Amino acid sequence: MRSLLLDIASAFNNVYSGWIWWNLFLAFIPLLLSYGLFRRQAIPRGWWLGACLLLGVVGVVGLWPRLPRVARGWSNIVGHGGGVTQLQLLWLIVVTILAAAMSIVIFRKQQSARGLAWWTGLVAFFAFLPNAPYVLTDIIHIIRGTSSGQIPVWVVALVFIPMHTVAIVLGFEAYVISILNLASYLKRHGAKALILPVELIIHGLCAVGIYLGRFLRLNSWDIVVDPASVLAETLNVLTSKRPVAVMGVTFIILASLYWLMKQITLGLKLRLHYARQGIDVLD
Repeated sequence: MRSLLLDIASAFNNVYSGWIWWNLFLAFIPLLLSYGLFRRQAIPRGWWLGACLLLGVVGVVGLWPRLPRVARGWSNIVGHGGGVTQLQLLWLIVVTILAAAMSIVIFRKQQSARGLAWWTGLVAFFAFLPNAPYVLTDIIHIIRGTSSGQIPVWVVALVFIPMHTVAIVLGFEAYVISILNLASYLKRHGAKALILPVELIIHGLCAVGIYLGRFLRLNSWDIVVDPASVLAETLNVLTSKRPVAVMGVTFIILASLYWLMKQITLGLKLRLHYARQGIDVLD
């Protein structure tokens, strides 16, 4: 029994699962921000705080297998990275703390109040949103994990692949719900005609973000830590044929999967609405 549990634990406690759970953590950040920014009344404060706690747990689970490597990297930066790098590291920590505080402030304020915190949260929402569809590229971790030979075959089939598949679906569903919350906000403010153009623009921006993240290894916080490099890299890929082709295919995939998942999500929402009213959907 002990060896059985150890085999199952191996599916969770490895670098491949660490990456996908960490990326799932990043995918749910814009989801929580979307509720605070666009649908404050749709989720009670207790549920929202519980979601934040759950999100923190997912982040710890994702970071844990990579913690020794991360600690070594940070130690090298602090000890040998030089003054500029240390200042960037300090700035990143400050930004992380401010983002957490900002999300709480946004959620506690009224929906109609669009002050500095709201606009800053909106920028953070769009900066982190590409992390949600980015989980689609985590299929690479399934391939690497199943071919690494580090995990028993039966664990790969019954635990590793289902776990990663669920994580990918949940991450993309966070993307869908985040945009639906924005669409609900636009509709309430008399801008229903903008919903489709905004959706297409978001898919395009996320296609660029996914390319920058997967191939150039940039992160959302690089926008704050090193915005000049992000801008330079973005302009570079937008003027190159191959990156543009890759981003075009990514845009088509995002738009298609979003449309499909949107129909499923709205259908489930409608079915729950019918169930609350005692209406049988088969009637």
